Amino acid sequence: MNDFAQDPNQLRLSRFGLSCFMAVVVLMPISMLIFLWVSLPKKSDNPLPIAIRVAEVDSEMALIVKNESDKPLASIGITLNDAFHYYSKDDLPGGQEMTIALGAFTRKNGLRFDPESHQLTEIGVYAKLDDKSRGVWDRHSDELLKELQASSEAPAESETTEN
Repeated sequence: MNDFAQDPNQLRLSRFGLSCFMAVVVLMPISMLIFLWVSLPKKSDNPLPIAIRVAEVDSEMALIVKNESDKPLASIGITLNDAFHYYSKDDLPGGQEMTIALGAFTRKNGLRFDPESHQLTEIGVYAKLDDKSRGVWDRHSDELLKELQASSEAPAESETTEN
């Protein structure tokens, strides 16, 4: 007797049945993912309560990050131009400022950010908020460094005119 002969009492799929079965196996997970993507609410990051300015500190350009909330910010990460990174393990208490020299921002290969040779066009800041959620602050502009310098000079001018 032939070992490969099929028992006529066993179920078999025709070519059409096998094609339909394979289509269901492939399309079912894809349709479930599309359904979930359309039906579930969108989750976005919380806004980060910070103010950023640029000033010259010890004859070097520095980024000054101020926590404008009453609660501390943890695990602060800052990215310049989506290439130069800085990460602080220290918490930033509410109402306090953190000063970071622009030369402290580095690429993965160790190249440091130099405002003389790199144009600052983008800043992204992320941190862990008090409720353990992630907060994000982004700013994009072709003249971002000049805008941040002007915004840091404006409060100083208004303070001198008030006195």
